[in-house]
Amino acid sequence: MYSIGIDIGGTFTDAAVVKSGGGRAVLAKAPSTPGDYLEGVMTVLEDAAAQLGLALGDLLGAADLLAHSTTVTSNVLWTRSGARVGLIATRGFGDQILIMRGIGRVAGLSLAERRHYRRTDKPPPIVPRSRIAEVAERVDSTGEAIVPLDEVGARAAIRELVHDHKIEALAAGLLWSFRNPGHELRLREIAAEEAPGIPVSLSSEVSGRLGEYERTATAVLNAYVGREMEGYLEGLTARLTASGLRRAPLIVQSDGGLTPPGRVVPIRTVESGPAAGVAGAARLSGELSKTKLIATDVGGTTFKVALVEDGRWGLADETVITQYHVFVPMVDVVSIGAGGGSIAWEDEGRLRVGPCSAGARPGPACYGAGGEEPTVTDADLLLGVLNPGNFLGGRIALDPEAAKRAFERTVAPRFFDGDATAAAAGVREIIDAQMADLIRKTTLERGSDPRDFAIIAYGGAGPAHACAYAAEAGIDEVIVPYHATVLSAFGAAAGGVRYMLEHSLTVFPPEGAADLGRGFSDLEAEGGEMLARAGVPEGERRFDRWCAIRWRRQVHSLRVPFPGGPMGASSLERVLGDFAREYALRYGEESAYTEAGTEITRIWINALGPALPPEPVSTPEKSLSPTPGKTRRVHWSAKVNWQETPIFDGPALPAGAGIEGPAIIEHPGTTIALPPGAAALIDAAGHTRIRLGQTPGFKDDSARENSVKENSAKEDSP
Repeated sequence: MYSIGIDIGGTFTDAAVVKSGGGRAVLAKAPSTPGDYLEGVMTVLEDAAAQLGLALGDLLGAADLLAHSTTVTSNVLWTRSGARVGLIATRGFGDQILIMRGIGRVAGLSLAERRHYRRTDKPPPIVPRSRIAEVAERVDSTGEAIVPLDEVGARAAIRELVHDHKIEALAAGLLWSFRNPGHELRLREIAAEEAPGIPVSLSSEVSGRLGEYERTATAVLNAYVGREMEGYLEGLTARLTASGLRRAPLIVQSDGGLTPPGRVVPIRTVESGPAAGVAGAARLSGELSKTKLIATDVGGTTFKVALVEDGRWGLADETVITQYHVFVPMVDVVSIGAGGGSIAWEDEGRLRVGPCSAGARPGPACYGAGGEEPTVTDADLLLGVLNPGNFLGGRIALDPEAAKRAFERTVAPRFFDGDATAAAAGVREIIDAQMADLIRKTTLERGSDPRDFAIIAYGGAGPAHACAYAAEAGIDEVIVPYHATVLSAFGAAAGGVRYMLEHSLTVFPPEGAADLGRGFSDLEAEGGEMLARAGVPEGERRFDRWCAIRWRRQVHSLRVPFPGGPMGASSLERVLGDFAREYALRYGEESAYTEAGTEITRIWINALGPALPPEPVSTPEKSLSPTPGKTRRVHWSAKVNWQETPIFDGPALPAGAGIEGPAIIEHPGTTIALPPGAAALIDAAGHTRIRLGQTPGFKDDSARENSVKENSAKEDSP
C-alpha cells in the first residue's frame, strides 16, 4: 500500500510516493501545465508509477491516501481572476471592507516597499461599493438579536445584486455573527430561494472570530476563489477516480492538515504548498531525532522560514492576503522576496537584491528566455556553484555568457569596477545575509536562540545557499533531506486529516473554568463528527487544545496549549503559568503589567487523524570517502576566492559516505554547496547531514586561511 503526495508549483509539479512498509520515498517531477493543471498531475503520477514498475491504475488502486497541495486559490488571488462577488453587510457597516485597517495600504509589503510610501496604495477592491448591499439587523456582543433581520430588504438586495450587478458568488458579513449566526444562516436560505445556484460564503462559518473587518474580508475572499477551487476539485476527483483511485483525494489546507474535497473551505487552501513543506519538515524532525528545526525553503521568488519544535509548527494568528487581513488558520511561515530569481539592482546608490523577481518567465538571464536583469541564479552560475549542463536535472541549459553580460551591463560597472565575478560574489553575499537576518528575526524576536536549532534546507535553491545563511546566523548544523526538491509533496503524503475549529469568548481567570470546559467540549464534539465523516475511526481521533491569552489592557495575545481532560481550577492555573513564562521569555522579565490580570479571548482545537509515523534514522559512522566524478572551479568567498572543487553525484552516494568541503553535491533538482571547513555525511535515508565547523566567515582560522592563500596563488580566476 502507498501514500501519495502531490504538489503543484509554478514551474514543476512534484510527487512523492511512500510505501507503507517504509523505505525511501519515490520522487517524481514533471513540468506544470497552467492551462490544465490536471495534465501535469497525471504525468507526474505516471512517472512515479513507472519508477515502481507499476501501471498508473495499479498504483492508484493500492493507495491508502492521496493528498494534494494546490496553487489554485493562490493563482486566482494573484491574477485577480476570481468570481464576481457581492457582499451583504449590516446597515451602516458596508464600507468596512473598503476602509480596511489603517495600515491597509502597506499591509503585507516588505520594509523596502514601505519605504517608498507614495507608491503604496490600497488594493483594487475585490467588491466595489456598487456590489455591497446593507440590510437592517443587529446582534449584540452577547449574541442576542436585538433587531430582527429585514427579510424583505434582504430579498430585494439579493435580487438587485444578482440581476443588476450579475454577481456569481455572495458573501455575508454581519456584526457579531460569530456569537449568533442566525441572521447569516437565514440570508443563505433567502439566497437559495431568490438565486438558486449562487454560492454563499458566511463570515460566521469561514471565520468564527472577533473582528468584523477581518471576518468579512475572509468571507469575501472565500467567495472570490470558491468557484475556481470547487471546479478544480470536481475535475481532480473525477480524473483520479476514473484512473483507479479508490478513495477520494485529500486536500492540504493552509494549516498543514488534510481534508476531503467536500469539506474544503477554499480560502483555507491558500499557500497549501508551503504548509505541506513545513508539515514534511515536522515529520522529518522525528525521523532525524531533532526536537528543534528551522525549516527554510528557497524557491525562485521567496525565502520562507518556519520553526518546528517537538514535531509541531506554529499557526499565524492572522494572515495578509493581497493586502487584506484575514482570519485563515495558516502555518506560521515568514517570508521575504529572496530566491533564485531575485534581481540585483541599484536603489539610490545602494546595491539591492530582491524583492523583485525575474520569475519563471522570462527568468534569470542565464535561462536564455529573454531575461536581461542579473539574478541570484546568474550569480551562482558565474561563481561555479551551478552546473550549466545539469541544472534541474538537465531540463534547462544555462548560459554563463548571458549571466556575465547581465552583470556587466548593470551592477558590475556601478559597484565593482566592471568585474562580473566580484559583482556575483557580492550579490550572493547580500542574499545570504538577508536570509540569515530573517532566521535571526524569526528566532530571536520570539525568545529562541538560533544556535539551539538545526536548519533543514529544501526548495530548488535552498541547499545551494543553506551553509552560507546558516553560518551567518550562527547555526552549525544543516540537513538537506533526500526529497529536498519535493518536500511539500512528501509533507502532503506524510500528513494526516486535520481540522482547526475555534470559538471566540471572554474569560477573566481565575473564574471561567466551566465556560472553557463547555467551549472545548462543543468544539471536540463538532471535530469528532468531521473526523468521522472523513473516515477516521473513533480510536484514532485526537484533539489538541489551545487558547489565546493576554494581559488585560493589552491588544496582543499569545498562543498557549491547553491540557486535555476534565477542566478545573488546577488546569487553568497551569495554563496561566505557562502563559506568564512564555510572555517573559518573549518580551523580558517584569515587562508585563501583571496587576491587570489575564484575559482569555479565544479557544480552538486541532481535530487530528493518524499521520504517517516517522521512521527514526540514526546517524551512521563515516564508512567511506567517495571519489568525485570530476572537479570545477568554484568561487567560495572573497577570502577563499577560486578553488578547484570536487563534484559528486548526489543520488549515487551510499549511506556512510563522508565528504569534506569544499565540494559540490549535485542532485537532479538541486545543488548542495559544501564550503571549505564543512563536512557532510549521508545517512541511511539518503539525507545529507552537514556540520559547518569553523565555516562562519572563515574567521579565526589562520591555518585554513593560509592554505587557501597558497591554493589561490596557483589559480587564476576564469
